[in-house]
Amino acid sequence: MVRREGVAAAEALGPFHIHRGHDFEGFRIEERLGVVVLSAECECGEVLDLADAAFERCPVCLGEGAADCRRCGGTGLVIDHAALHWRLPDGEKGDDDADDT
Repeated sequence: MVRREGVAAAEALGPFHIHRGHDFEGFRIEERLGVVVLSAECECGEVLDLADAAFERCPVCLGEGAADCRRCGGTGLVIDHAALHWRLPDGEKGDDDADDT
Protein backbone atom coordinates (compact mmCIF):
# COMPACT_ATOMS: atom_id res chain seq x y z
CA MET A 1 0.00 0.00 0.00
CA VAL A 2 1.13 3.52 -0.68
CA ARG A 3 1.52 5.71 2.39
CA ARG A 4 1.48 9.45 2.02
CA GLU A 5 3.31 11.86 4.25
CA GLY A 6 1.65 14.91 5.68
CA VAL A 7 1.29 16.86 8.85
CA ALA A 8 -2.37 16.98 9.87
CA ALA A 9 -3.73 14.90 7.01
CA ALA A 10 -1.63 11.75 7.39
CA GLU A 11 -4.30 9.74 9.21
CA ALA A 12 -7.17 10.95 7.02
CA LEU A 13 -5.44 10.17 3.74
CA GLY A 14 -4.61 6.61 4.65
CA PRO A 15 -3.30 4.11 2.13
CA PHE A 16 -4.72 3.01 -1.17
CA HIS A 17 -3.61 -0.06 -3.08
CA ILE A 18 -1.64 -0.18 -6.30
CA HIS A 19 -0.79 -3.08 -8.59
CA ARG A 20 2.92 -3.85 -8.60
CA GLY A 21 4.32 -3.21 -12.08
CA HIS A 22 1.29 -1.20 -13.25
CA ASP A 23 0.98 2.54 -13.67
CA PHE A 24 -1.60 4.39 -11.61
CA GLU A 25 -4.29 5.64 -14.02
CA GLY A 26 -5.91 8.29 -11.83
CA PHE A 27 -9.10 9.13 -9.99
CA ARG A 28 -12.75 9.18 -11.07
CA ILE A 29 -15.69 10.86 -9.34
CA GLU A 30 -18.85 8.80 -9.67
CA GLU A 31 -22.06 7.85 -7.91
CA ARG A 32 -22.39 4.36 -6.48
CA LEU A 33 -25.52 3.26 -4.64
CA GLY A 34 -26.58 6.88 -4.20
CA VAL A 35 -23.23 8.00 -2.73
CA VAL A 36 -20.66 10.15 -4.54
CA VAL A 37 -17.30 8.38 -4.34
CA LEU A 38 -13.78 8.89 -5.58
CA SER A 39 -12.28 5.77 -7.12
CA ALA A 40 -8.56 5.15 -7.52
CA GLU A 41 -7.97 3.29 -10.77
CA CYS A 42 -5.16 1.17 -12.18
CA GLU A 43 -3.96 1.33 -15.79
CA CYS A 44 -5.43 -2.17 -16.24
CA GLY A 45 -8.90 -0.71 -15.64
CA GLU A 46 -9.47 -2.18 -12.20
CA VAL A 47 -10.84 -0.02 -9.39
CA LEU A 48 -8.21 -0.22 -6.65
CA ASP A 49 -9.96 1.54 -3.79
CA LEU A 50 -12.87 3.85 -3.04
CA ALA A 51 -13.37 6.84 -0.76
CA ASP A 52 -16.53 8.82 -0.06
CA ALA A 53 -16.00 12.06 -1.93
CA ALA A 54 -15.41 15.18 0.14
CA PHE A 55 -15.28 18.61 -1.41
CA GLU A 56 -14.00 22.02 -0.39
CA ARG A 57 -14.24 25.48 -1.92
CA CYS A 58 -11.88 26.02 -4.85
CA PRO A 59 -8.86 28.04 -3.68
CA VAL A 60 -8.38 29.63 -7.11
CA CYS A 61 -11.84 31.06 -7.82
CA LEU A 62 -12.80 31.08 -4.11
CA GLY A 63 -15.82 28.89 -4.79
CA GLU A 64 -17.32 31.35 -7.27
CA GLY A 65 -17.36 28.70 -10.00
CA ALA A 66 -15.82 30.90 -12.67
CA ALA A 67 -16.25 29.21 -16.05
CA ASP A 68 -12.58 29.75 -16.90
CA CYS A 69 -11.20 28.40 -13.61
CA ARG A 70 -8.57 25.80 -14.50
CA ARG A 71 -8.54 24.31 -10.98
CA CYS A 72 -12.24 23.43 -10.54
CA GLY A 73 -13.50 23.60 -14.13
CA GLY A 74 -16.24 26.03 -13.15
CA THR A 75 -17.80 23.94 -10.36
CA GLY A 76 -16.45 26.06 -7.49
CA LEU A 77 -15.44 22.84 -5.69
CA VAL A 78 -12.32 20.68 -5.49
CA ILE A 79 -11.63 17.36 -3.78
CA ASP A 80 -10.68 17.65 -0.09
CA HIS A 81 -7.88 15.07 -0.19
CA ALA A 82 -7.25 15.37 3.54
CA ALA A 83 -10.78 14.10 4.26
CA LEU A 84 -10.56 10.92 2.15
CA HIS A 85 -10.70 7.51 3.85
CA TRP A 86 -9.77 4.78 1.37
CA ARG A 87 -11.38 1.31 1.38
CA LEU A 88 -11.50 -1.67 -0.94
CA PRO A 89 -14.45 -1.88 -3.33
CA ASP A 90 -17.43 -3.64 -1.70
CA GLY A 91 -17.02 -7.36 -1.18
CA GLU A 92 -13.35 -7.46 -2.04
CA LYS A 93 -10.44 -8.41 0.18
CA GLY A 94 -6.83 -7.34 -0.12
CA ASP A 95 -4.80 -9.41 -2.55
CA ASP A 96 -1.21 -10.27 -3.18
CA ASP A 97 -0.73 -7.71 -5.93
CA ALA A 98 -1.25 -4.76 -3.59
CA ASP A 99 2.09 -2.99 -3.32
CA ASP A 100 3.40 -2.34 0.19
CA THR A 101 5.91 0.33 -0.87
